[in-house]
Amino acid sequence: MFMKMNKKNLMILGIAGGIMLFFIGMAVNIAMGPSTDDYQLPRQVSSVIKLTGMGILCISMIVGGFFVEKMEKDTKTLLLLFGIVLLLLNIIILSYPS
Repeated sequence: MFMKMNKKNLMILGIAGGIMLFFIGMAVNIAMGPSTDDYQLPRQVSSVIKLTGMGILCISMIVGGFFVEKMEKDTKTLLLLFGIVLLLLNIIILSYPS
C-alpha cells in the first residue's frame, strides 16, 4: 500500500513537490491581488514560494542525476543536464533587477 522510500521515490516526490510549489506560488499572487509600489506583499510572498519550488526542483534533479542507482545512464544524464540548466536560468533571471 505504501511505497518504499528509496532515493528514486524521494527524487520523484521532490520534483513533483517543487513543481506544485511553483504553481501554488503563481496562484498565491493571483489570490492576493495586484501589488502596488506601496503594497509589495503579494509579489514577495509569491516570489518566496516560487523560488522555493524551483530550488527543490533543481536540487532534486541534480542530486537524482548523481545518486540514484538502478536508472538508465541517459535518464541520469538528462536529469543532471536539466537540473543544471534550470539552476543557471534561475540565477541569470534573478541577477537582473525587476
